Amino acid sequence: MAEDNSNGQPMVCPFCGWEATDGEYVMLLHMESLHPEGEDSPFTVKGDDGTVGTRADEDLPYAECPVEGCGELLPFDAMDYHIELHAAEAGADLDGEAGQSPIRDPHTSGSSSSGPSRAHRDAERQRRAESSQAKAISAWKRLLRMPESSSSSSHSSKHHHRKDAKSTTPSDPSRGKRLGKAQLGKYAHEDRMPEWLVSLLQNSRPVESEGVVPVIAQLLEQCSTTKYAYLCHPRVHHISKLKKEGGFCGYRNIQMMTSYINAVKFQGYQNLGRRIPTIFQIQDLIESAWDAGINTQGRLETGGIKGTRKYIGTPEALAMFRLLDIPCDAQGFKNREPGKSEALLMECVETYFQGGVVDPTQRIRLTSLPPLYFQHAGRHSMTIIGFEKLRSGAKNLIVFDPMFHDATNIIKLIGRKFEYTFPDMALKSYRRGSKYLRRYREFEVLS
Repeated sequence: MAEDNSNGQPMVCPFCGWEATDGEYVMLLHMESLHPEGEDSPFTVKGDDGTVGTRADEDLPYAECPVEGCGELLPFDAMDYHIELHAAEAGADLDGEAGQSPIRDPHTSGSSSSGPSRAHRDAERQRRAESSQAKAISAWKRLLRMPESSSSSSHSSKHHHRKDAKSTTPSDPSRGKRLGKAQLGKYAHEDRMPEWLVSLLQNSRPVESEGVVPVIAQLLEQCSTTKYAYLCHPRVHHISKLKKEGGFCGYRNIQMMTSYINAVKFQGYQNLGRRIPTIFQIQDLIESAWDAGINTQGRLETGGIKGTRKYIGTPEALAMFRLLDIPCDAQGFKNREPGKSEALLMECVETYFQGGVVDPTQRIRLTSLPPLYFQHAGRHSMTIIGFEKLRSGAKNLIVFDPMFHDATNIIKLIGRKFEYTFPDMALKSYRRGSKYLRRYREFEVLS
């Protein structure tokens, strides 16, 4: 039997943001009608010829995100969290922002004795908002029969990945061999992307936000769970994927890195033409780097990337930046023991940001450092813009993830001083902690 939605709080569709005020059944009907599973299950990855990929292509079962316009390929055990982030992205308007109604410090007096305190009302609003998101996610999982993820899973399948160029010797048998779908995505053997996608990439304005880092700084300052945090240079742009563009995350992260390079006139910025390069320009630069003898094994592994949708990673980013005389270096973290690589990664990132701190007595420590290009085994990359330690002792990377755009409520805050009712909820899209990282055993960072 469907759950009663008697509290009057609408459920939010994680696909399109539509709100259902008449209970879970109406939401399920909406999702089956407008976002159906159809004949093509989102849990089967088909090749270019329409055939279903075999397990020989990849050791872990992967699924294509069913959220319209996303299409990202993800391990089954990562899908729950990925959908939560989509829900946070689409349902951000559930959060409160004090530009419209002033927020009092809960430690000060002034709440009315005739009703619940402001802090109590805020807590209840947050509980209802979180409950609404949770119901939408739960309904989605039931509709698609998604298996529940388990933090105690003992799954030990191997992750195929692309190793950091500087830490791999020429004798390594994994280098110099043609890679497949597990490393390059479902279009690993594509000669050319379709014309509709070429047109989309050439004619669409990028999904780009400047000024989000200072907004995140204020949210962290107001977040009671944050013990301290570091942030990179405030001029770094958040650049997200276009709807239906597919797996160009590596390119979008390179663009975010170049937004910093251009903003501060970092060494080599002139070679970028003082602009953020397009996806096609990045492909040309990577191919030129290979022509120049930089990380040439990348061409052997990919068969060339020009005009294709093949995934790129740390080796390609490194090759491009070196071609442009932009100083950078890559570091890899690999340990099969659960949690070890994650701990090394967190230590490295915190040490990096500590080196740029001007005033270590500040709780939120702003720096002028570049962001970090970050990739993990299993295809995906992000841009690290900061580091956070919680009062509980847990640690988070603060990231710009090109799979997700900034919520409307975040965009509204750019360039403003504000107070926010639920900073924890607003920060969810930018935090990557153990809940996300624990499933991976290998990481790469480019700085």
